[in-house]
Amino acid sequence: MKTRMTELFGIKYPIMLAGMNWLTTPKLVAAVSDAGALGVLAGAQYNPDSLRKAINEIRQMTKNPFGVNLTLGVGSGPLAKVVIEEKVPVVNYSLGRPPEIQPLIQAVHAYGGKIIGTIALVRHAQRSEQLGADALVITGYEAASHSGNVGALVLVPQVVEAVKVPCIGAGGYADGKGLAAALALGAEGISMGTRLACTREAEVADAVKQAWVKATEEDTIIDPAFDGINCRVLRNKKAEELLQKKGMPLADAMSAGMLMKKELDMGWGQLITTARKMKGQEAGIGGGKRSLGSLMRFAIGARLFRTATVGGDPVNGILMVGQTVGRIKDIPTVQEVIDRTVAEAQQILKKMNSQIAG
Repeated sequence: MKTRMTELFGIKYPIMLAGMNWLTTPKLVAAVSDAGALGVLAGAQYNPDSLRKAINEIRQMTKNPFGVNLTLGVGSGPLAKVVIEEKVPVVNYSLGRPPEIQPLIQAVHAYGGKIIGTIALVRHAQRSEQLGADALVITGYEAASHSGNVGALVLVPQVVEAVKVPCIGAGGYADGKGLAAALALGAEGISMGTRLACTREAEVADAVKQAWVKATEEDTIIDPAFDGINCRVLRNKKAEELLQKKGMPLADAMSAGMLMKKELDMGWGQLITTARKMKGQEAGIGGGKRSLGSLMRFAIGARLFRTATVGGDPVNGILMVGQTVGRIKDIPTVQEVIDRTVAEAQQILKKMNSQIAG
């Protein structure tokens, strides 16, 4: 299945893995790349040393193209340096301002790499293209984690008509029906998150995978309570508790901040500098501004996301999932997901063409 996306990244199928913290491990990234799609590692879950190690692990497991996702504006400078030094073939960024984005794009292009910008607003898409992004991931309202307020049915064609670079649909895609729909809307491929995390190769606790399989399309909530800005998560006990909490979660935030400092191997100075940079900046790919309270909830949310994913506790932790969770009914291999998605999309497109011709 050839599209501008497959030609740009040198892959067989127009599908990429969404970079999800604590879910996209080197093993899953390599499995997706080996299946003919584009595996993408979430860089924000690592410190510079562990990120370099993860990149080398991926290279040992696959010879195919892969990418790393960077969340700019949250102390990502040292991580970006590692990605550039390692000459990662594809770099996918989200957030950030032009003074951070442009040097990254220039450095990646200098060694022949490709850049994908993640956006949820038409104006952000146009700006990313102006800065030199090679492709765009368009995140619809249906997506897990952070998004804008517009669904894919409207957002994808709006962005596609506003830019010339290849566009990739994200949010709500789990099968061939979604891929065919994205192509019909003008996208050149799709990004899959939860669907590819709910596979045999994904190093996620079985309890988490079973929670995804059992969930319906109505079992998600989007609210700022989870990490300070609108964030879509699976409806569970902990999510309901956070929705009911009022006031400034100071004690919890300090505890979560200390854990973040330890996990990312940051000094106190680095942590404070990062927090200052985040405060007041545009938050989330859909816009908005982070306040002090938002930063506190961000720290708490990061700890709870880790509890669910790394700790394997989908009841007392929080899972970022999109509405597409309702489309997940099994736990196949990555290869099976990719193959049947492409086969179904091809069948649908062929049927549509024959109907139109008839």
